[in-house]
Amino acid sequence: MAADAERITDADRKFFERFPHRTYRYRRAGHPEMVQLEAVYGASIFTEVGTVPFILIKNLAPGVRMRAFLPGPADEDGSTATETELAALWHDHCRRCPSVAEREAQLQVAIRLPGGPLFEGGV
Repeated sequence: MAADAERITDADRKFFERFPHRTYRYRRAGHPEMVQLEAVYGASIFTEVGTVPFILIKNLAPGVRMRAFLPGPADEDGSTATETELAALWHDHCRRCPSVAEREAQLQVAIRLPGGPLFEGGV
């Protein structure tokens, strides 16, 4: 499953390379990703009727992304969500999960340190 999950996350990298103006991506979670997540938690993650697992990805810098697993509407695939909508969704997730906001703040510092992708302005 790890190799399959890596192919999915590699597709996220390629998405941001193709669309460098984008900061967010919202898509249905892949089965390998869910298997990994459920192995960590030891149980099924999303059980709400009418929802399916989605992943909201935030691109912080080339090669540096954060992901959040969220329930989403079963009749959508995420492709029509705008950057503004996704930014609001990310902000809401960070409000509900302060540890995500803390990790993001730490990464924002780290990516600007020597050796980081945004050191001295980066790419």
